[in-house]
This record gives sequence, structure tokens and C-alpha cells, in this order.
Amino acid sequence: MGRTAVAAGVFGSLVAASAVLGLMVACTAAPERIDGARITAGPTDAPRPGDVAPAASPVAVPHIPRRSAALDEQPASPAPPARLEVAALGIDVVVRPAGLDAQGRMALFDDPAVAAWYRWGPAPGSAAGSTVIAAHVDSLTYDLLPFARLRDAAPGTEVVVTDAAGARRAYAVQSLEVIEKAEVDWNVAFDRAGPPRLTLVTCGGEFDTENRRYLSNLVVTATPID
Repeated sequence: MGRTAVAAGVFGSLVAASAVLGLMVACTAAPERIDGARITAGPTDAPRPGDVAPAASPVAVPHIPRRSAALDEQPASPAPPARLEVAALGIDVVVRPAGLDAQGRMALFDDPAVAAWYRWGPAPGSAAGSTVIAAHVDSLTYDLLPFARLRDAAPGTEVVVTDAAGARRAYAVQSLEVIEKAEVDWNVAFDRAGPPRLTLVTCGGEFDTENRRYLSNLVVTATPID
């Protein structure tokens, strides 16, 4: 009785082991029929050792524009202006770059022989935008200054700007306006877009003797002469 139980137990263990082994085999190979023929289940069969995977379809790569970031491949910036001449009005001044003053306005030089070019805007020769050059109209020390003569700039008057590289660019005056300071559209005067042009700015109009300041600006706009 004891041996039979042991034998049964062993046999049962062997049957269980065979069943586990059969499950393991079934996970790795297709089952066979009683006659030995292999049963196939169609194209969804798992790949077998030695099978060659089908080639993947090529994926279309979208066109992405590329631009070099190398400094030597970027277009050179135009040279800053160094001199401004209006022969018809006897104006011949040095031009130097300037930024903003402590009050957030365009900085100007006290020297009457020096005009200021707004360095954060376009330079002469830029493809677009307004090149702004400004100067005082007068002072207690020097009396009337060269830019005071701009009030006589008639349409067509030639203005020549020479840059730091020696290139000379000629402009023709298109318009002259005397505008109250509060009414000047500085967004237009300092515009960085639109056709290239030269904007000359100084003070003008009525003088407020109490506050010792001009109430208007004189704005001259000139365009390149081809």
C-alpha cells in the first residue's frame, strides 16, 4: 500500500512534469498532429529561428531648411557712418555712434561739430529701415550749430554720408517737417523696416524761454540716390 502510494505519487509527479514540459514546448514550437505533420496557423505565426524579418518600409524625412551658424558665413554688418555733408547748406560734421541718455532719449554730443548716429538702428547701406542722425540746433556756448541750417533743406537737396569704411552714399531730401515734440511719431523715425532711408533730427519751431527748450522737432527724411 505504501509502495503503491509512493509509485502513484512519483507517477503523478512525472505526469505533472511532463505537462509543464509540454506547456514550455508549446510556447516555443508549433504543435504536431498525431501523424507527425506540423500544424500551421497562417501568417500570424511567431517568427521561428532562421526566419528573415521583412525589410521595413522607408520613412519619408520632411525637408527642414538649414542655415549655418558659423560667424564667417553670416553677412557682414554695414559700417557705421562717420561723416555727413550737405554741401548746399554748408554742413560738414563728424558722426559718431550714440545710444540713449539717462532719460531714455537718444543721446547727443555737446560738441557742435559732432552729430550722433543711433547705434541700435540701421546703418547707411542697410537693406531696410531708417538711419537716424541727430544733433543740437544751437547752444549757449556755440550759438547756432550746423544742423540749424537744415531748416532750408528743400526737396531734392543732396545729403552725403561717408561710413567708417570710406564708402560714400548719397541721399535726396524728400520731406522736411516741424512737429511739436509730443506729436512726433518716433516709431516711424526709428523704424527698422520698410525701404532704406536717412532721417535727420534736430530741434526747431518756437523756443520756450521760461523752460529754455524748443517745443518742436525738425525732421528731414531723405532717400538713397541710385
